[in-house]
Amino acid sequence: MENIWKRRRRKKQDLYVVIFLAIFTASYFVYNHISSEDRGVKAYTKALIEYKDTDYEKAYHEFAKVPSGSTLKESALFRQARCATNMGKKELAIKKYKKIVRSRSKSSIVPISEYNMANLLLDLKDKRAKKHFQNIIKKHPTSDYAIAAEYYLGLIELANLPESTKNRQKAIDRAFINFKTYIIKSPDGRFALKCVQEIEKLNVSLKNYDNLLIAQVYYANGEYEKARQYLDKTTISESWADFAKTEHKLKNYEKTRYYTDYGLRNYAAAVEPNDVYQVIDNYISTFSSRKEGINSLLAQNYDSTGSDYISYLNCNEVVGKNYKEACYRTLYEKYPNGQFSGDALYNLFIIKYLQKKYYDAQRLGFLHMKKFPNVKSSPAVTYYMGKIANKLKHYESANSYYKKVLANYPDSYYAFRANYNLYKADGSMPFLNITPKPVVFPYKKSLENNLVIKLALLKDYDLVEELCKKDKFIQSWIAYQKGNHTISAILARNAMEDMQAKPAFDDLRWRLAYPLHYYDVVEKVKGNNNPIILESIIKEESHFNPFATSSVGASGLMQLMPATYNEIVKNTNIGSDIYNTESNIKAGSIYYERLKKSLGNKDLYAISAYNGGIGSVSNWFSKLIYNDTDEFVEQIPYPETKNYVKKVFRSYWVYGNIY
Repeated sequence: MENIWKRRRRKKQDLYVVIFLAIFTASYFVYNHISSEDRGVKAYTKALIEYKDTDYEKAYHEFAKVPSGSTLKESALFRQARCATNMGKKELAIKKYKKIVRSRSKSSIVPISEYNMANLLLDLKDKRAKKHFQNIIKKHPTSDYAIAAEYYLGLIELANLPESTKNRQKAIDRAFINFKTYIIKSPDGRFALKCVQEIEKLNVSLKNYDNLLIAQVYYANGEYEKARQYLDKTTISESWADFAKTEHKLKNYEKTRYYTDYGLRNYAAAVEPNDVYQVIDNYISTFSSRKEGINSLLAQNYDSTGSDYISYLNCNEVVGKNYKEACYRTLYEKYPNGQFSGDALYNLFIIKYLQKKYYDAQRLGFLHMKKFPNVKSSPAVTYYMGKIANKLKHYESANSYYKKVLANYPDSYYAFRANYNLYKADGSMPFLNITPKPVVFPYKKSLENNLVIKLALLKDYDLVEELCKKDKFIQSWIAYQKGNHTISAILARNAMEDMQAKPAFDDLRWRLAYPLHYYDVVEKVKGNNNPIILESIIKEESHFNPFATSSVGASGLMQLMPATYNEIVKNTNIGSDIYNTESNIKAGSIYYERLKKSLGNKDLYAISAYNGGIGSVSNWFSKLIYNDTDEFVEQIPYPETKNYVKKVFRSYWVYGNIY
């Protein structure tokens, strides 16, 4: 019995020892990891300063101090390789890149490293370069590095031509395929023109498609005469659109019209629809007016790809409600499944709504929502279905539609209007001021185990940019950090437009798409204006470019005409420089306030006049028949002004929600 108790006591003691060792080991690893991270950050930060100061030797040794346990070690190796390259020590750089490639890491540093290593090996005339370029294509086929690898593989083939005639021709054929593959994947890429120049040296027999590809590369690079030379070697049935576009660039408008007519009449189906639409737009631009160009196309009575686009353009130009309705109805009935049928149906729907034929409009709205569930006009249709339900006293249904607009299209102009109809007690302009928040890195959650976020926090912008080439939000953030505010805002805006489902307004990406540049100045000079409206006008007018100048001479952040600016300057203490940010915003604020006072203190009318002119807006008061804000906006005769009003109010709404 005593032995049993002794054994039990010994087992318990052994268990305590095991637990103690486990805790000690875990604590050691946690401490070591934290210590490695902390040391890694300090070393990397110091090394990056030396790197930016171009002291590459010192930077190389500082990057070496990043511990192997740090998540920054891979980036440090990459930076060491760059340092070695800048010092002319290619073999050392290759050694560092090789270490990254062999690590079997899944980070995007690996393909960049292998690509850089392959280029260095190529410079050293090392045969291993070919293997690494091939490996990039195999393992990372969708990357930009895989496309570039095709160009280099072509060069390698030509640099090592066998003496045997048969094998020599095979190598030339492989090189031709490499260059051609690059052109197909990236006709406007960095090496596209070089690929064409290499192909021209090969003396290979080019087929119709090959000549067309080369012509497209020359066109993309602005060498239109050379593009035409290669187009002359193609079959016109496949290349008529390229002929038309090239002749348009060369300002040979008669030939532009000839190829457009010939292609639309005989071979429109052989060309991508978007190319057909571009050709049609070019054709129209060769006439003194859009209407004249559209009428010329209509007179040909084409029945091919592009016919619906011509009809659609015509409907947009038609004046008179009855004529417009007939035009859109014909367009929809003739091309019920065409690319422009959704917009045609939407226009019929709005026309019926404005005619107060609510049941007819409702029927068309149901059809639109069923047939075109998520197109550009979907927010408008959903919103007006709510308005119709309200007119028919179906109040719960109306509110349901408004809530659907807010949920599915939160950043649209119609979300702004839906919010007003749901919560009228809050007024038509719910936001009077906002609290600025800084633009920060657009992601909270980890990317690649926090590597990108860590590099961003350490201000290694060049490496972040290289690692995230396809993420427009990160590219936007980098442009912002480098002071390219206009490019930053446009990149983020386009990225948001590409998203089917929009994130919540507290998502950090919104701040990039809707930054508050110059808002401190706006607050200072706002006068009696809503500062968010002024900020929205700046965003839509100039995308925050203080030196923006339009084709008609409108200048600066608020795109003021010089005559308007000079007239305001005479009676104020504003400086004479129209491009000075504070002067321009102050003058714009005064001008906007004047418009507003002249138009019943209504922002809607002032925004309309800011774009379309106060005379036009005053004229619309007497000519348009409307009962509310929505009916006025939808009937603004100038498409540019109508869209401008919606864009400014949309920005106002989004700014209010973000900030």
